[in-house]
Parts: sequence; structure tokens; C-alpha cells
Amino acid sequence: MKRKCICLFLWLLLIGLSFGGGYLCFAWPLSYSIAGDVPDVLPVTAGKKNFIVPGTRLVTETINLKTGEKTVEETPMPSDYLGLEREDLLSELNDYMIDMPIKEREQGLVGFDIESYSKESVVLRKTYYPDENFKKYYMVYKQGRIVVYYSDRKTVLEYPDVKFYNLPSEVQCQLLSGIEVKDEEELYNFLQNYSS
Repeated sequence: MKRKCICLFLWLLLIGLSFGGGYLCFAWPLSYSIAGDVPDVLPVTAGKKNFIVPGTRLVTETINLKTGEKTVEETPMPSDYLGLEREDLLSELNDYMIDMPIKEREQGLVGFDIESYSKESVVLRKTYYPDENFKKYYMVYKQGRIVVYYSDRKTVLEYPDVKFYNLPSEVQCQLLSGIEVKDEEELYNFLQNYSS
């Protein structure tokens, strides 16, 4: 019995020394070096040379290519642009053009560029070319119902209470491939004609 107790004691001692030795060899020296090397909070602009600061002026030029009208507006710098360098700002503008708001699409926005860039002021140019044949809405039969989208074909305006199978066959065919609708009046007339 004494022999078993000694073996058990030696076994537990060996396990304890293994864990304790492992901690002393690996974790304990690292905890001192990591805690000592952690720098204070780095600013967002660390390593940047020419970036937008809160005092930077934002001037937006708007040009309508159809009418030749040009407007210039100075606005406060949006917080999204603070800390951005020229390349970062250009990337933001490109992303804006890819996923532009519906209102901008309706107005015919075709370009959004940096005209000039410095720490003191940033001049952006928005170029519009309004299309008089612009279709504001898009209707399609999708997943068992009729859906009315805005022109971006992603943002849902409504799910009208129109029964697809009660429509004439040519209108059903058009809805399967999608119908572009010019404005609210044309949309309202369509829904009034075919609502149940």
C-alpha cells in the first residue's frame, strides 16, 4: 500500500512539474516581453503624410452636361473622409459610383472625381447627364409574386396586390422578363388596371 502511495505521489509530482516547467519556460517570459512592448494607442493616420483632417475644406462642383449648368458648394467634411489619403478617397468615390443611391441614379450621375486634393481643401466634381427616358421603376414576377423595384433593381418599393394569373398572357410574359416603368403615374395606372 505504501508503495502505491509513493508511486501515485511521484506521478502527481511529475505532472505538476511538467505543467509548472512549461509555464516557466514558455508563458512567463512572454508575458513580461509582451506587456513591456505594447505601444500606446496609435493614431489612425500613423504613417500617412498627406491626409484629410477636420479642418480640411470640402468643395463639391456639380456639372450638368445637358444644360451646362455648374454649381459650387462648400460643405463640412464628412467624418467618413477624415484620415484618408488621395488614393483612399478615390477608392471611396469609386465604391460610391458602384453602389450609388437611387436619387443619384435618377438624376443621372455619371462621374464622381477628385478635382484637387490637399490638406487644406479637397475639390470633388460630380458630373450629371440626365436621361429623359430614364425608367424609375422595374416590375418583375419573382418567387410567386409581383415585385416593384426602384431603378437599381435591388431596392423593393412594394409588393402590389395584383394576381399574376389574372393578368393577360402578354402582360404575364412581360413580367417574367421584367417591365421598366417610367414614373409614379405610369406605375399607378398599371396597378389600377390590374388590381383585384
